[in-house]
Amino acid sequence: MCRLLLLSHSELSRSFYDTAELIMGRPDPQVSYIVLPYGQDMDIYQKAIEETVASAETDGILILTDLFGGSPFMITSRVYGKYHTTVPMEIVCGMNLSMVIETVAALKQSVSLGRLKEIALEAGRKGIVDFSERLQSQYQKKGGTPYEH
Repeated sequence: MCRLLLLSHSELSRSFYDTAELIMGRPDPQVSYIVLPYGQDMDIYQKAIEETVASAETDGILILTDLFGGSPFMITSRVYGKYHTTVPMEIVCGMNLSMVIETVAALKQSVSLGRLKEIALEAGRKGIVDFSERLQSQYQKKGGTPYEH
């Protein structure tokens, strides 16, 4: 079964994990997070990520990071360079709560690493909604404007 690792600046990854737990119940043990507090020694941070990646072995690991180009991503890209030939891994940047919830749920279905990445990307995109646009679209289907009702 694939693993899921949440990485972010500060406590955001822990907050995503805790929120997923609040919504869905405790995630399976293959879901984990590593926080990056201010002033963290980057070698220690990288070692923690490497240990989690190495434990994924042949099943693979999907790593969600908060920002493309941020420290969690940069360290993860180093880990990728070191382990990608021995441990199947994928990295998705721009983590949001929709993405986390859907990937945690998908892990329970024992999906492949490639499919898990697709689910994360799709859920992340679908989780971003322009409410005004959505409202306008709904009322146009019914005829009229949202402000006429």
